[in-house]
Amino acid sequence: MSRSLGPLLPDTLLARLVAPELSAFFDRVVVLATVDPYGWPHPALVSYGELVALDATRLRLALHAGSRSSRHLMDTGRATLVFADAELILYVRVDTLALSPAAGQAELARFELQVRDVLEDGADGEEAGARLTVGLTVAWPGGPEAARTRHARVRRALLA
Repeated sequence: MSRSLGPLLPDTLLARLVAPELSAFFDRVVVLATVDPYGWPHPALVSYGELVALDATRLRLALHAGSRSSRHLMDTGRATLVFADAELILYVRVDTLALSPAAGQAELARFELQVRDVLEDGADGEEAGARLTVGLTVAWPGGPEAARTRHARVRRALLA
C-alpha cells in the first residue's frame, strides 16, 4: 500500500539525483510512465544519468527528441517516475515543462519536472515484511566507463 510523502523528494532519493558521481547508480533503471493519446499508460525506461535533481521539488529529464515519451510529456504535461529497488520504492508524480535543447544536443529533449506528490510503497497486512531484493538494472554497451561518459554528457546538457 502506498502513502503520500507530500511534494518533496525524500533525502534518500534526492541524494541519488544530485550526486555528481553516479558510480553507485549508473546501472539502475527508472520507469517513466506517461499517457498516450488513447489514454493508455506508456512505460519507458530511463537511467539515473538522464535525471538530475535541481532541488527537492524540481528535476530535469533528458529523452530522445523523437520518442513517444517526449511527445506524451509535451501533450499532457504529466508523468510518474517509478523508483523501485532494494532500498526504496517511490512513485513520483510530476508536472512537466519542455525546455529548449542544449547547445549541440539537438537529439535530446529536455524537460523540467515539478514534483506534485511522492508516494512511498510498502507491504502491509499479509504482505508485511515483503520487500524487493533488486530493482531493474542495465548492462551498458562498452561497460561502466562508457556509461559514465554518456551520463556525464547528458547531465551537462540537463544543467545547461
